[in-house]
Amino acid sequence: MTDLTGAGERRLEPRRKMFGPVALRFGGMAARAHFLDLSCWGALAYCETPPGQGAYLVVEALGVQASARVIWANGKRFGIQFSQPLTQEAMDAWIEGA
Repeated sequence: MTDLTGAGERRLEPRRKMFGPVALRFGGMAARAHFLDLSCWGALAYCETPPGQGAYLVVEALGVQASARVIWANGKRFGIQFSQPLTQEAMDAWIEGA
């Protein structure tokens, strides 16, 4: 897996803008968050009680579940990298809310 943590590094896949609710589980906690953009390898998220940088989490929405790690965190926004790339079907479901 390629680490996308470097400042100014180009992403491998384009991000698609969105605003969709997701459920997070991390460190024995559950939280509601929103994805602000999404690619098959990662997402920009917003959460009132965000996980910290380096946290491992499970994301779930619309019957699709994925594991991820928080790559960076700044206030209530954070970037995640999925453990495995999302399928196009999963991305479409999350973006379109279908």
